Amino acid sequence: MKFQEFLKKTKKFTLNILFPEKIKCIFCGADIDNFETRPYCDDCAKEDFFNVGNRCMFCDVKIKKHNIVCDFCGHNRKKFERAFCPLIYKDEAKNSLLRFKSDNARYLAYPFAKLIYKRIQEENIDIDIIIPVPMHEKSRRRRGYNQAELLAVELAKLMNCETKSNVVIKEKQTKDQKALNYRDRLKNLTNCFRLKDKEAIRNKNVLIIDDILTTGATMNEVAMTMQPYALHIYAAAVARDMVE
Repeated sequence: MKFQEFLKKTKKFTLNILFPEKIKCIFCGADIDNFETRPYCDDCAKEDFFNVGNRCMFCDVKIKKHNIVCDFCGHNRKKFERAFCPLIYKDEAKNSLLRFKSDNARYLAYPFAKLIYKRIQEENIDIDIIIPVPMHEKSRRRRGYNQAELLAVELAKLMNCETKSNVVIKEKQTKDQKALNYRDRLKNLTNCFRLKDKEAIRNKNVLIIDDILTTGATMNEVAMTMQPYALHIYAAAVARDMVE
């Protein structure tokens, strides 16, 4: 066995001990009574990484109490109509998402999807099809899975709608978005995505899903490919982040 494979398996084994499926809190690993009812503990329920309170009607970021739209959306309207993000990308919520994205903690797709589902239910919006943000094939092979696809599958079950993973494809491998500002993110994603199956979304209410929404540039590019054909386009992510 190669040393890198050994480290990977050791890391996975350790994580399974600390965060076993459907037994422990998805954030801190504490024991919980009923994973199906609420997949996190009482202490984490009191933390401030839940995206509650007054939020922008377009991008779901927290804003001042009497405002309706954040300053960013006031000047940069997206191709999707609204976004839904139950968590804020910080503290234990951030750590949990990093495990889901990079440490093969695929079981987190189910509880994360339930959180998104609850957030969408608050708005009473109908969805016909869920489209995960695609990964470039090289990136997918390196990671072994697309976390957005895992979320889409679980959320489609909860919402009783369909999901398709090849409606939009990513044709160009891009730089990591994390270190880029909004302008550079847009440039990085230009002509990156292509709509492969327009009939799958024609005259339908579409939900684009990803793990994290930061500037919204990625989802905006995906939405742009579908805009001429879809009836309504929404976006959802597990957590909302902001560019510093």
